[in-house]
Amino acid sequence: MSKDEHEKELMVLHRSRKAFLIEYICGTLLLLFLIMIRVKGIGLSSAFQTFILLIAALAFISPEISRIMLRYRITSSKISIIKGLLKQTKKNVHFLPLGYVPEINLKQSRIQRLLNYGTIFVHGSGENSFEIKEVDHPQKILELIEELIDKYRTPMQK
Repeated sequence: MSKDEHEKELMVLHRSRKAFLIEYICGTLLLLFLIMIRVKGIGLSSAFQTFILLIAALAFISPEISRIMLRYRITSSKISIIKGLLKQTKKNVHFLPLGYVPEINLKQSRIQRLLNYGTIFVHGSGENSFEIKEVDHPQKILELIEELIDKYRTPMQK
């Protein structure tokens, strides 16, 4: 297998925006509140209005920063878990050692199941354990990981 084929990028994942639904709803409600008091002509101090606007902005910005700070890169030979933006930590988990992984699980709450996002847990030995948190279409990702692990299993393991 050549180096280019060995490192073919299959997918880059971020946490789902659906995981931050409460934050987005709160930010939207605060903005609607500001609009309503403007329309109704209710007099609130500009400092208080600015404070509410800042909290609403924070409700939108915070999840986006969280999404940027954690990403998963799935290639044909490994999964890279990258945390951080300027100062990064990167964990590479190759599929060959994952051939010995005893379990791969998907966890979804009722709401996550309805919205089609969830967390994938890969329980291996030592440093081969990891989780892919709150991603969209987790069943498809789980199946992809299982296929890639199976591809790298030696004939004796199968």
